[in-house]
Amino acid sequence: MMKSMTSQKMSYCLLLSMAIILVLTKSSEAQGTVPMSPYCKICTIPNLCNKVVNGATNWKEAMVKSIDACTEIAYRIQNVTNNILPQITGVEPQTKTAIQDTCKEAMNNAVSDLQEAMKALNKNDPGSMLTNLASLHTDCADALEQFDIKFLPLTKVVGRYIKYMSVALSVAQTPQ
Repeated sequence: MMKSMTSQKMSYCLLLSMAIILVLTKSSEAQGTVPMSPYCKICTIPNLCNKVVNGATNWKEAMVKSIDACTEIAYRIQNVTNNILPQITGVEPQTKTAIQDTCKEAMNNAVSDLQEAMKALNKNDPGSMLTNLASLHTDCADALEQFDIKFLPLTKVVGRYIKYMSVALSVAQTPQ
């Protein structure tokens, strides 16, 4: 009976210790949480938005970060299109060329529009900025879908581009 009582007390001590560790872990995780940016309140992807605007202290800074992130992804799509798309197998050469040309043109236009959006932002012309951002250039994604291409490096980065553009549009429409 004495052994049973001792092992029962040890079990309680062990459970209590585990509960304390769990509470301490959760409170330290909560302290490490980054507060949500006010520029991400209307965004449908708030965690990505928060990551993109990354501590911006004003709307213009949040926009610069958003446009820069979109531009970086558009350049990445250009690189993937130029370097990897030719390696896709099981697709007619003319189809592959059509997809490659579509993706190249779409991303060239995207980069150009993003640069124009940045110029409009710097000129304090939010209307022109929004017009340039609204040109999402989803032609590459549409071409991949049309030909049922599931080439992961390209489809993944194109999907990321669309999400980042959604973030930029949300930030652009956030009240200043």
